[in-house]
Amino acid sequence: MNSGLRREIINLVASGIFILILGALTGYTLELLIAGLTGYIAWHLYNLSKLIRWLSKPTKALPESIGIWDELYYQIYHLYQRQRKARKKLKTIADRFRNTTQALPIAAIALNKSNEIEWFNQAAERIFNLQHATDVGNRINNLIRKPAFTNYIMEKDFQEIIELEFNHRQLSICITPYGHDQFLLTATDITQQRQLDDMRRDFVANASHELRTPLTVISGFVEALCDQADSKIKTPLEKIRQQTVRMQQIMEDLVILARLESRLAPLLHDRVDLEELVQQIYNDAVMIDHDRHEIILSTQPASIMGNSVELQMAITNLVTNAIRYTPENGTITLFVSVDNDGVHVGVEDNGIGIMPEHIGRLTERFYRVDPGRSREQGGTGLGLAIVKHVLDRHDASLHVHSVPGEGSLFRCDFELFEQEKEEKAA
Repeated sequence: MNSGLRREIINLVASGIFILILGALTGYTLELLIAGLTGYIAWHLYNLSKLIRWLSKPTKALPESIGIWDELYYQIYHLYQRQRKARKKLKTIADRFRNTTQALPIAAIALNKSNEIEWFNQAAERIFNLQHATDVGNRINNLIRKPAFTNYIMEKDFQEIIELEFNHRQLSICITPYGHDQFLLTATDITQQRQLDDMRRDFVANASHELRTPLTVISGFVEALCDQADSKIKTPLEKIRQQTVRMQQIMEDLVILARLESRLAPLLHDRVDLEELVQQIYNDAVMIDHDRHEIILSTQPASIMGNSVELQMAITNLVTNAIRYTPENGTITLFVSVDNDGVHVGVEDNGIGIMPEHIGRLTERFYRVDPGRSREQGGTGLGLAIVKHVLDRHDASLHVHSVPGEGSLFRCDFELFEQEKEEKAA
């Protein structure tokens, strides 16, 4: 029990005993008890009113009293001081955060649960043409009138980053929840990056198209010379022919990548029978393999929405890689499976495998785990980059698992087609 409360109880009991003794001596016990109780209540009400006045306008000067009220004033004052220090500390942190974000080139806008603007930095003011006097308190979707952005902010699924054009700028926008029903919108101006990407894609596409004709002419002349050459120059000509073919393959892959990146070819939303598609890829693989490997086909009925030509190109790249990097007499499995997570199409082999540090970079252009071996095997270094872009266009992902010396698994994960969902539910 608190010492102040204990003293208050002792004083109250002592006062009661004194009133009873005095009442017994004078014969006015009830009157004295009523008078004592009234005075005690009045004293508490007086101190309570002083506390209320002080709480309405706290000052350094505490109300003065005795007994339990003196200790109560003391405890409340120290609690007030601690809260005051905490508020000052929080204000300092908030001011520091705002000063820091003001210096950022990334636009930052603080939103409440109603999507109303509470604060924004200078970059947001510049990018979105915001003004503190008129825009604070307005809903952000009233200022950024883009259907894609409106859907994004209303659905409140902020795991993805969206890109949109606003005020002749290409923006990358992300919303991050924080605190209690608070949201921080950040926007990065990626206009220059997009322009550079477009220039690069145009250059690659144009250069690839322009180089096709001279390479075809060179290849034709080299083949003719190889047929007529004597043994002294036939070997060098054969090397030239091989490198010319490889350059043609690289040009073809670069053209395909440029087309996929620029999305010049619209994605056809047709129903693709994966079991039939993979059966065709399996037949082609058996023909080009010439019985050097055991190729196994394992499929389940499955369909997705997409472009069958692009999907065939992506899966064929995976199968070709497996044939290329699996030693003779090895096993390659081409499969289609369906589960609650979606549709999975992939290739598994017991080939040379890949070290873990390389897996994250496999889909980069021209990235090779073993450059010398890749060139000897005829790879262009663009196959997995093409796979990644095809899967991105189909809202799918590539899963890679590999153990050096034991083999690799390349699996394409797709969402279930609506009819497949209904059949599984049934």
